[in-house]
Amino acid sequence: IRNELNAGAWCPSTPATPDLKEWLQIDLHSVHMITSTETQGRFGNGRGVEYAEAYVLEYWRPRLNKWIRYRHRLGDEALKGNINTYLESKTQLDPPIWASKIKFLPFSHHKRTVCMRVEIYGCRWTDGISSYSMPQGDKRGTSWEFYDTSYDGHWDGERLQYGLGQLTDGEVAPEDFKTAFYQPSSQGWVGWKNDTRESKPIEIVFEFDKVREFSTVHIYSNNQFTKDVQVFSQAKVLFSVGGKRYKGEPITFDYIEDHIWETPRNVSIRLHHRVGRFVKLQLQFAARWLMISEVTFDSSVVNGNFTDEEEEEMEEQSLQKDQIATPGADSKNVVSAVNTPSGLGQYLGVIVGVLSVLVVLMVAVVVFVVIQQRRYKSSPRPSQVPGGCDKAALYREPSMGRLPGSSDYADVRDPEYAVPLQPPQTPRAPPPLHNFLPKPPPVPPPPERYYAATEICNSGFVPPPPPLSTPPPVRLSRQPRYVSNTRTYVGP
Repeated sequence: IRNELNAGAWCPSTPATPDLKEWLQIDLHSVHMITSTETQGRFGNGRGVEYAEAYVLEYWRPRLNKWIRYRHRLGDEALKGNINTYLESKTQLDPPIWASKIKFLPFSHHKRTVCMRVEIYGCRWTDGISSYSMPQGDKRGTSWEFYDTSYDGHWDGERLQYGLGQLTDGEVAPEDFKTAFYQPSSQGWVGWKNDTRESKPIEIVFEFDKVREFSTVHIYSNNQFTKDVQVFSQAKVLFSVGGKRYKGEPITFDYIEDHIWETPRNVSIRLHHRVGRFVKLQLQFAARWLMISEVTFDSSVVNGNFTDEEEEEMEEQSLQKDQIATPGADSKNVVSAVNTPSGLGQYLGVIVGVLSVLVVLMVAVVVFVVIQQRRYKSSPRPSQVPGGCDKAALYREPSMGRLPGSSDYADVRDPEYAVPLQPPQTPRAPPPLHNFLPKPPPVPPPPERYYAATEICNSGFVPPPPPLSTPPPVRLSRQPRYVSNTRTYVGP
């Protein structure tokens, strides 16, 4: 638009007719939300006279896997084009288009030569919703239809699948649901009647482009309770990676009835960072009618490897076959064998932690036992003495007898005399100086308490006799001297 490049525009090789033949295709490489288009004829520096009075749009996205012809909310397929070669014409798309590829097809009620310059307006689709599936809305009376009229997926009876529509277009409905019928340009409500559902909840399944982590879901709901329309009484949210099995406990939200204000409101439900690629909403009726206009999610893409439900089902089927083939296996064992892998998967971290703690404790016990054994072997062992013995008798030391005719004696020990071994003792402090000075000899013990003269054990234990050797003679520096006739010993 507003550029004069080369010949100035794209011109089909054949004239435009009601039969669409040629097109100009734009590839966006990823899903975008397109809200407006703009066209312009060929000016060609004043030499061009071609322009398109009307055109048709077709779009494609991966989940649809086919080309869909765009239709305006009023039901028109042909969009208004240009009236001359130099003025541009911009058209607001209502509803918007979710597409990764888009085609412009020139249209004319009569055969004519056309040329076009085109632009599209929009943004990247970051919400990540590829499609949603749900039951189609119901009629109220004979003329009010609460259908999802902008849904571009497959409409199979009362079921909508693989498409996007009013619940994700970003536009909320008016407060009064009747306004949508009086003003065709306004966005309407999608409603369901409880009479035809037998009090069963409404299920809406959202499919996303990638596995995501969800924090909040917002549901824009109608609450005109005087007209039998209320916000859902309870909502359950379930998550799945592959779309076949929804594991874990569902998030349950109970809404408190409001019989004061009839204005619509955005009901927000926290999803506690649950992970999945499919999200199922189960909305329970609180009145005869349930109406919603928008559903949006706060989420972020999660990077990682996730197991699909198909692989898990194959593993469970193989386990079930093995369990059934085992003789004597009852139904309870089959159920436990099927459910065991998923249970271990949830508590694998706890099991690994407990086993690690047990291994550390066992290693500590082994190290403690080894250290105690080494200490026991290195420590000295006390001498074994038979029971019933007087241990004090084994440690008595012999001494020399007194000299005849004297009251004092000289304590002379025999170095070759047998003395029992004693346990090692800690070194003592050096004796004081006065111990080295001469002192009077001690009084010798009576003869019956000598080492070799008394039986020391009553249990039959007899210590070995001392070696046969004579005590060393006592060497005196000089002969004793006797002073009087009383033979008194004076000493050296």
